[in-house]
Amino acid sequence: MAISMATKAEEMARELKSIKRDFFFLKERCNLLEEENRRLRDGFDNGIEPEEDDLVRLQLEALLAEKSRLAYENTDLTRENQCLRQLVEYHQFASQDLSASYENLLEGICLDFSSPLATPTGEDAIDGDTQDSPNSQSSL
Repeated sequence: MAISMATKAEEMARELKSIKRDFFFLKERCNLLEEENRRLRDGFDNGIEPEEDDLVRLQLEALLAEKSRLAYENTDLTRENQCLRQLVEYHQFASQDLSASYENLLEGICLDFSSPLATPTGEDAIDGDTQDSPNSQSSL
């Protein structure tokens, strides 16, 4: 029980470190965005034309929409690729399984494709046909 508690404590310590790293990264990113926002406001106050700002905003929106569309298409293609791989694996597995069972089936069946033996002539032939014929047997 002590080992499991130590393992859980170690996992929680790693998770805490990871969360702290993420927090500091996000805090730094927030500071950068605040600074960029301040520069943009100062630039707007210093004479950047609103039309240019609108044009840039429209271009960014178009790029974000394109990025979103491509990400969605990428997930669809990834899913399709995974399904195709599974289909190929299944086909390979089924082919191997069928070929092995087909070979076993062929080994189990003894088919004779040789020419039939010459049939006797005369009365022997008639007597032999009635005895060997499956239709002549009255009870099975």
